[in-house]
Amino acid sequence: MQKASRMPPVVAVDRVQANVVRLLRRSAASGSEETARPEEIEELSALMERAANAGRQMKYFGLASRKFAFNDLVTSAIRAGFIQIAASPHSKDVLFQWAFGQPDLVFSISFRDPTRVSVVAAAQGDIFGLVLSASSDVATISVEINPTVEDGDLGRSALIFRDMLLTFPGFDDIPAWAKVPEGHMPHDGGLVEMWRDGVSVASIFGQVWNSIAPSILTAWELVRARWYSSR
Repeated sequence: MQKASRMPPVVAVDRVQANVVRLLRRSAASGSEETARPEEIEELSALMERAANAGRQMKYFGLASRKFAFNDLVTSAIRAGFIQIAASPHSKDVLFQWAFGQPDLVFSISFRDPTRVSVVAAAQGDIFGLVLSASSDVATISVEINPTVEDGDLGRSALIFRDMLLTFPGFDDIPAWAKVPEGHMPHDGGLVEMWRDGVSVASIFGQVWNSIAPSILTAWELVRARWYSSR
């Protein structure tokens, strides 16, 4: 996800610059920043390029989850430039990260429910706390803040990175559980209540949580271990 990456960004450079300008104007309109310094614009441009690459990678897994079976997806992802960092062939869960430079996301793909393959990307480093979620039967990708992460523990670039992702087509801030079709809601309890209380919305969680919970918890423990080892 760095500039040395052999994978091109999701959008062209002019589109990246346009999004940077849009974010700067939004910031100026709110009164939080009067004038952006050149170094700030350069930093935003670099962050936008990372967001574009992250978006491309998430879209790849979203498409691959619809197209491939478990084994075929693993082969395709390795060819596409990802490395497999963990897998459970029995439960059909697998974790990937980008093979070049410092990866921003750990991708968890679960085939436990073949009718609803889930993709969850947990952010790390300076965007720690972001969670991207997709499902093979949902057209859009959810961009959320992990409700179990305290505000003070968020990566310093997590919020602006989220705003950047939301400027790309196909990304929204609708929680993943809210996209589950009516009639597919599980009962309250356990992790469902923890998530619900964390975000203070909805009295019940979507079926998507049942499919992604094991994967996101695995990814969460991995990211958490890396985060604390680097501090």
